Amino acid sequence: MTRDEFLPIWNDMRDRVIAHLESFGKAIGPFGDKDFWVVDDDYDLFLIQVEVMALDLLDPPVIYGLRDLLDMHPRFAITVAVVPPRGTAWPRMGLTLEKGVIVDGLKRDHLPEGIRGVRYDGARPD
Repeated sequence: MTRDEFLPIWNDMRDRVIAHLESFGKAIGPFGDKDFWVVDDDYDLFLIQVEVMALDLLDPPVIYGLRDLLDMHPRFAITVAVVPPRGTAWPRMGLTLEKGVIVDGLKRDHLPEGIRGVRYDGARPD
């Protein structure tokens, strides 16, 4: 696939991810100022990188919806990285989504109590 063929597909996937997250009433913005960010560099990879600051974006319906976006472009993956609140030290953690797959790399001991119990049907550990 040429760059000219790849870039419109990558941009479409990024736009769909943003629209999905905004459908939950969330705002996009870099540097931890909003609820989430979707990296705007493609690095020539079939990968969409999401950073979440609003931890309710880890709710299963949100994550399942992101995973389901991959049905239209199965070569893609989506990573969902958890960004800790300012002044909080957490290890790197998140989820990797592939077509039909959730790889769960959340380190729940470091998450707030209300989010620790979140589980994803059929997920496998990182």
